[in-house]
Amino acid sequence: MRHLTTLTAALVLSGLTLPAAALTPLDRHGPSSGIADQLARGGARGGGGGGVRGGGGAAARPQTGFASAGSGLNRGTSRPSGGWSSRVPADRATPSLNRGGFAQRNGGFDGGINRDFNRDVNRDVNRNVNRDVSRNVNRNITRNWGGNVNLAGVNLYPGWARPGWAVARPWSYGWYGGWARPAWGWWGARAAAWGITTLATASVINAAVNSAVQNQVSYIVVPETDLQLLYGTVQPSGSNGVTFLVTDNGNSFRLTADCEAGTLNGTVPSSAAEAELVNAACQVAYGAA
Repeated sequence: MRHLTTLTAALVLSGLTLPAAALTPLDRHGPSSGIADQLARGGARGGGGGGVRGGGGAAARPQTGFASAGSGLNRGTSRPSGGWSSRVPADRATPSLNRGGFAQRNGGFDGGINRDFNRDVNRDVNRNVNRDVSRNVNRNITRNWGGNVNLAGVNLYPGWARPGWAVARPWSYGWYGGWARPAWGWWGARAAAWGITTLATASVINAAVNSAVQNQVSYIVVPETDLQLLYGTVQPSGSNGVTFLVTDNGNSFRLTADCEAGTLNGTVPSSAAEAELVNAACQVAYGAA
C-alpha cells in the first residue's frame, strides 16, 4: 500500500491519471464491490474528465427527468396580472333560476302570471259586482215602485206648469207644509235613524220648479237625492193624495203618495231620499206659493 500511494503521488505530480480501478482497493468481500458498487450508489461521477470527484464533495443528486421539462408544467400556478379575486357577482352567486335574464325579459313567469291573474280576477269581480248590484237595485225598485214607465206620449208640460204655476193649479192647494217638522206619526223615530231633523222647505222646492219652468226643463232634482221629479205629471188624488212620475238612474216610475200620512205607495218611506220625494211631490201638489 505504501508503494501504491507513493506511485500515485508521483503520477499526479507528473500530470498522469490512473484508472479508477487502479486507485481503489478491492473490497474485502469480493469483486462485486469497487467501482461498480460506487456507481450504483451514485458516488462516482467524473469531475472534469470522468474521474472520481475529489475534495470530499457532496454526492450527486439523483436525476428525475423533470429538470429539463421547462416551465410548462408550472404555468397553471402563474398569478394573473389582476390577481386572484374571491368576489363573485351577486347574480352569479345565486342559482340560475333566481337571476334576472328571462324572468326580467318579456315579463317572465311572475309578471305573466300576475298580469293574467289580476286581469281575470278584476274581470270576474267587476262582472259579479255589477251584476249583483244591478240585480239588487232593480229588484228593490221593482218591489217598491213597480215597473218602468215609458215616457212616450206623457204630457210633461200641462197647462198649469207655466210661470205662476202655484196659483194656476186647478185644484185645492195651500194646506200642505207650514211646519218645522212633518206631522207624520212615523217621522220622529225614522228621522232619528236617518240622522236628519227636517226636510226641504217650501221655498227651496218652489224655487226649483220656477227655474225648471223658466228653462223649459221637465224635472226638478229632489233635494238631497239624485231623483228627478217630473213636476208636470203631479196630479191630485182625492183630498190629500197625489200621483206623479219620477226618474231614477234612467228609469221612470209612476208612484202615489199620501201627503197627510206621509206614505209612499201605501208604505212608510224606507229612506230619507224617499221621504224627500214624498215631501217634494206634496209641495208641488198642495203647497203654498
